[in-house]
Amino acid sequence: MKKSKIISAIAISFTFLIAANNLYGQFDLTMYNFNPVIQTNQANPAFIPKYQYHVGIPGLSSVYAQMGTSGIKYNQLFTRRADDSLIINFNDISNHIKNNNNIGIRLSEQWLNGGMLWKKYYFNFAVSDIIDFNMMYSNDLVNLAVHGNGTSIGKSIDLAPTFLKATHYREYAFGAAYNFDSKWNFGAKVKMLFGKSNIHTKTLDAKLYTAENTYFLTTETNMLINTSVPKQWFNGGNYSNSEYLFYGGSFGLSIDLGATYKLDDKYSFSASILDLGYIKFDRNYLNYSTTSNQWTFEGIDALAFRNMTNDQVNNKITSIGDSLINKFDIKESWHSYNILMTAKIYLGATYKLSDKENIGVLVRSEIVNKILRPSFTATYYRQMLNNLGVIGSYSIINRSYSNIGAGIYYNIEPVQIYLVSDNIAGIFVPDAVKYANFHFGVNIIFPEKKSGNTLIDL
Repeated sequence: MKKSKIISAIAISFTFLIAANNLYGQFDLTMYNFNPVIQTNQANPAFIPKYQYHVGIPGLSSVYAQMGTSGIKYNQLFTRRADDSLIINFNDISNHIKNNNNIGIRLSEQWLNGGMLWKKYYFNFAVSDIIDFNMMYSNDLVNLAVHGNGTSIGKSIDLAPTFLKATHYREYAFGAAYNFDSKWNFGAKVKMLFGKSNIHTKTLDAKLYTAENTYFLTTETNMLINTSVPKQWFNGGNYSNSEYLFYGGSFGLSIDLGATYKLDDKYSFSASILDLGYIKFDRNYLNYSTTSNQWTFEGIDALAFRNMTNDQVNNKITSIGDSLINKFDIKESWHSYNILMTAKIYLGATYKLSDKENIGVLVRSEIVNKILRPSFTATYYRQMLNNLGVIGSYSIINRSYSNIGAGIYYNIEPVQIYLVSDNIAGIFVPDAVKYANFHFGVNIIFPEKKSGNTLIDL
């Protein structure tokens, strides 16, 4: 029964994967060049804000949500019938799927943050909860789910690359930036990470071959799935939210590095690399594995169901299902394990059009399962008033070329309010886009004291 639940969970994950279809999880593209907002420092630790001190409103200083897809959109996946009900549009799914598809979701809640300028230094800290979900799947997997194996007679279907990494962790970040001279800023952050839960497919290789004459199915699997999830979630045990949220096990570390360079009064350049690190999951762990397991399924004798009652049919189907599950020969073990964080690389440049406006470009990439996933963003920033600024953006993300973003900040000292999105349409019609996100927050700011120190204009 336990193995049956495992297979069911994997099947549900694959179904969700096909429905959500390929997110290239890109994080805060428009925000990167929105320099008056303190949270730009999340994307480059060398960015120094122009405030002597700042603190975040607990739970509201940085609220971020992102989802997207590089394949089929929700309104392409489903078709509305005459009776207004929704059905899956099986005929159109394969037309929107390519190789190396990905789905990703990111949720981030900053509970606390603060920072201060001191001489030529900027020090900051933040406490955040982050949920990061990444899944990859192949075109063959989708075709198998939609069309079955009838189109692959005499061929081998390779389900690689199939990959899942879903993690909830708490992050304690401590950063420092240094104004080296009139041209250079350097910055770094050290992050202490505490894993709350995780599912990670360390290895998930599967092949399916359909014989030409007999149509027998031969499968070959090699799998290692690591999990760290409270067992009480599944067996009905008593496990409080406070116990889950505040337990300090599953420790990890990561670092962020960044630099900015001001070429002259017009051109500035920046670069950063984020989340170089790991988490070791050493609580609530359970591992599932198979090793080069191969078996052949010869099909079901339909005549065996003749003259059976409904209960007998159900029992027969259950028996067949249990037999198939046992053929996978899934073994359980209990070992702690490490995961690498999803590394992110930012390369940016801005050109100052006037004292109140600039244009910028950003190339951002992240590395998931050894695959580099890039995006491109162009921005235009305008300082409308001394305490009001707006930004607009255009991004190429998730094989999508229609992402128009915008952002606004307003300082009512000592309060700063901001709202940013990389794709405005995604907020209003999320079913019609491949990528949607928003970033909202409220900070308490105290203006920079006038001194002889010169900070680089960001």
